[in-house]
Amino acid sequence: MKLHENLQICLLAIADRYPESMLDINEEVLGPQGFQKQRCTPVELMERLQSHAPQLLQAPAQLVVDAQERAIYLVEQSQHTPAFWLRYRERTQEEAIASLRRENAALRAENRELKTRFAQPLPV
Repeated sequence: MKLHENLQICLLAIADRYPESMLDINEEVLGPQGFQKQRCTPVELMERLQSHAPQLLQAPAQLVVDAQERAIYLVEQSQHTPAFWLRYRERTQEEAIASLRRENAALRAENRELKTRFAQPLPV
């Protein structure tokens, strides 16, 4: 996946697609950031940037998530060195199956509700 947008949109995309992900800042690209010393979620990073460096959220960025890398580049700072590294744990097969079972159960319940609702005679 590649996304060419501003940093805020890239962070929102990560938060949506990889909700359990964490980000690390590359201080070689951004310099020392007093507000960020440890891993944080994309939403936490957006909140910190909004408070301490709101202009950075509008900076052109490129999100890259593929087999070789998971990173965000700030195009104006460096197109060859990531500004942020994305860390996330792939779901295990058991977790994926459990998630699909929950989704299937929810769909079955919704289907039963719809059948019940439409089986009732319409008021005249």
